[in-house]
Amino acid sequence: MGRFQIDNSVVGKALSIGAGDDTIDSRSAWLFENQSGTLGTNLSGSQIYTGAGGSIKAILSGVMGTQGTVLVLDPEDPYGANPSYDAFSNGTGYVTATGLATTCTSSVPKSPAEQPSGLTVDITVTLPTASISAAGTGYSNGAVTASGGTGSGIEGTVAVSTGNVTSFTFTDGGSGYTNGDIVTLEQGGSGGNATITLTSAPNGAVTTIAINAAGSNYSIGDIITVVQAGSGGNATRAISAIRDLKPTASDAVIFTNAPAGTILAASVDYVLATGTTATNMLACK
Repeated sequence: MGRFQIDNSVVGKALSIGAGDDTIDSRSAWLFENQSGTLGTNLSGSQIYTGAGGSIKAILSGVMGTQGTVLVLDPEDPYGANPSYDAFSNGTGYVTATGLATTCTSSVPKSPAEQPSGLTVDITVTLPTASISAAGTGYSNGAVTASGGTGSGIEGTVAVSTGNVTSFTFTDGGSGYTNGDIVTLEQGGSGGNATITLTSAPNGAVTTIAINAAGSNYSIGDIITVVQAGSGGNATRAISAIRDLKPTASDAVIFTNAPAGTILAASVDYVLATGTTATNMLACK
């Protein structure tokens, strides 16, 4: 097509885009500026000419998807023994759970509208081990709490034979305990005289933290803390990798009933087929 004036610039190249493409591929759709070896669908800020009028659903030039989503949480402390920037702690008093919220401490200045948020995690926690040291009397199958020892918060369930505790299963390992502590199992209606002896005491330390929802606006080096009621609120990790996402169809706008033979008065990066009724379109640069 010929060269003609548009908004103080000159169009010298045109690319047929038919009725658009729902695939959002960040590689350029223009052969002359594509260095990847494979053409994408990114129109790189083109003007759109419609030969046959209709609506055009487009993602405007420069529109980005969700930014700063968390890709990797460092499994080791990247800052070593620096006490002023503790990026790694397994914490205390946690129990295995999914979809837990996090808080974030960031050294990267951000505007109020771009504060990091939305990262949730799944955690696994190693429970203590114990042996039955006294079977007690008057117990029934079900939940028990605990008293004694050097810590607090142990909870679990017991299996019982004729009122005697035959086994104990931890549901919460508590915190502050010491290997060898003798803990009394409490249950209403029982003799309150069954005890267990701890053979390990991890005290609710988190063993793994996996990303559940990646959130947005995070930066490498941010420190996240896992939030869980009843825990010490002190399990932390540093963010070691983030990813900026491509825009999606939800970021598009619709130019309704664009007249045939006209050029949109806005530059666009993508024209989506779904929602577009115009045909015979050209991307112009």
